Amino acid sequence: MNGIVSLSPGSIGPAIANEMIVRGDLLRLSNDVVRPFYQQRVTETIATILRYLSPERCLIHKPEGAIFLWLWFKDLPISTKTLYQRLKKRGVLMVPGHYLFPGLAEDWPHAHQCLRMNYVPEPEKIEQGIAILAQEVELALSERDAA
Repeated sequence: MNGIVSLSPGSIGPAIANEMIVRGDLLRLSNDVVRPFYQQRVTETIATILRYLSPERCLIHKPEGAIFLWLWFKDLPISTKTLYQRLKKRGVLMVPGHYLFPGLAEDWPHAHQCLRMNYVPEPEKIEQGIAILAQEVELALSERDAA
């Protein structure tokens, strides 16, 4: 059913989109509503990350227009797959980077040091998730130091 709906959309949606394109409404909506909304969200999310995680703990790849941020934990003693499992147990979902580097000829350590996070949820939920992320990062580092 999903395939049929996705691959064979009705004609009303494309007709509306076409009219919006012809009138210039789609571009105006994108520039005046959509872009500012996401720019505000990414700016707020980066500020929140920096409140909880120093650049020594977490680097943020330059956001380039998607709804995701890439976080790089270059000195984390566990893989981001392990970090993902810990976060998931606490109700936070961020995607470990290795899933998003398919087809590499060789294993690349960077792929196991990154997480992809969505910054679109409500700012309160983002802050809760980042606080938990920071706790888990500190826990992993303290476990390493205790060993």
